[in-house]
Amino acid sequence: MTPLPSPADQLQALRTAVGVVEPSRGFVLVEGADAEKFLQNLLSQELRGMAVGEARQALFLTPKARVIADPRVTLLAEGRFLLELDPVGVDALVRGLTRYRMGAKVAIDATTDWSLVSLIGPEAEGVATDGVRIVGLLGELPRVDVLVPADQREALVAAAIAAGATPVEPAAIEALRIETGAVRLGHDVDERWMPAEVGLVETTVSFEKGCFIGQEPVTRLHRRGHANRGPRRLSLNAAAELGTTLELDGKDVGVITSVAAAPWFTEPRAIGIVRIDVPDGSVLTAGPITATVLA
Repeated sequence: MTPLPSPADQLQALRTAVGVVEPSRGFVLVEGADAEKFLQNLLSQELRGMAVGEARQALFLTPKARVIADPRVTLLAEGRFLLELDPVGVDALVRGLTRYRMGAKVAIDATTDWSLVSLIGPEAEGVATDGVRIVGLLGELPRVDVLVPADQREALVAAAIAAGATPVEPAAIEALRIETGAVRLGHDVDERWMPAEVGLVETTVSFEKGCFIGQEPVTRLHRRGHANRGPRRLSLNAAAELGTTLELDGKDVGVITSVAAAPWFTEPRAIGIVRIDVPDGSVLTAGPITATVLA
């Protein structure tokens, strides 16, 4: 097993070269003659017209548009979709999809047959790999997520390291996620919030498709112009507990939902769901801790 560099060296590799990591992900396979129609009617994203190997981010919502899961949907083959998400949401997603299956010709199964390996950093796209490559960003850093059968995971990681990638631990990616303000299911995203309140509408919702669960309240809020709150990046003077209330001038203006501290940062970083009328640069209180709202 390749020893991991120090936390500082891991972050340096991610910011200046390329790191390879195996993030914890869960997978749900949806397949059958009605798979596309079935998912199209339930999820928030337009799923028609996808090419094999293409991935689109989506949401599975309650009828009141509260977030249950945020699966990234990849078309593996005609009538065969792989839904990938944080493991905390797998059971709820399977239960919810199964509830709506009724007479549809579709099978819905959580699966351990797949793995995800991520390449992150300025040189990420230059590392050649087998598998389904999904190109995106972590903040401003290039990110290539590679889907492979689980039995090919170790070989893919070894090949990436041989090609110059630095092995990093999932906690390094979590620290960068929080520093960049990218929300995560089970932390900043759950059934307390509507998609607009956690900054997910732009990447996950199609307003051109037909109906999906929760469409009416999502559309109503979108037409209003904005939510009253949203995810904000915070700098803390000390590590804070998740769920700590944020106050400004004695008034409740938000809540801390993610924190990254030592050994990754000497000055802790956090994400809070905060009222949008709180200006950048505001110094909030979180119990005895201060939290500065970053631009």
